[in-house]
Amino acid sequence: MARLWLDAHDYGARLLRGGGEPWQTPASLGPFYGELAGLLRPWRLVVPIEPLLMSSLPRNGDNMDCAGALDSLVGSAAFTQSLATGLATLTHSPAAALCAPRLPGPSRLGCGLEDEDALDDVVAALGHILRQMAGAALSGTILLDEPEAQALDSISPLLRIAEHAGVVLRLIGRDIATADWEAVPDDADGRENITTIPADAQPEAALTRLAASRQGGRR
Repeated sequence: MARLWLDAHDYGARLLRGGGEPWQTPASLGPFYGELAGLLRPWRLVVPIEPLLMSSLPRNGDNMDCAGALDSLVGSAAFTQSLATGLATLTHSPAAALCAPRLPGPSRLGCGLEDEDALDDVVAALGHILRQMAGAALSGTILLDEPEAQALDSISPLLRIAEHAGVVLRLIGRDIATADWEAVPDDADGRENITTIPADAQPEAALTRLAASRQGGRR
């Protein structure tokens, strides 16, 4: 089988939940990913944390606004409970061994990288989330999505937190290659790849593409 990480969150939300965001009811997250795994038969599934974060962050504003909003959010009892509940249901899902949470890097949250103090605050807040994610175990792997080279130096505290917590923090683009959905590779080169199924992908076409990827991985 091709060593392919699938981000099928938005696709699955449209197909299985009528477009509703699974994180809005964290207790349903595990069953949602169980259904998704049964449908797609993936090698691994990506569980994005962004939907739980982005709805509470300012769309516009300076870097300190973003950092302050993120710090307030992750320190709130409501956020902590939502994240804990979602991760707990994943832990007890049949898909648990296939799932890895994905933590967004600073640039993915819309936080600018110019203000070093604000950036440090954002990374500290992400570290708080990472500690909670690490406690849920799952597959023992957490993904970090930070495409901006400028931000990579700032995330070293996250790597130390992961190491101390006994989990592996893998950077998308560095540790796992990104692949376009329209050109999903097989594993002939032995590399792991990560791709996103478009939310509007046709179900039959999506299943056909995944089946072709699995067959290619057996060559």
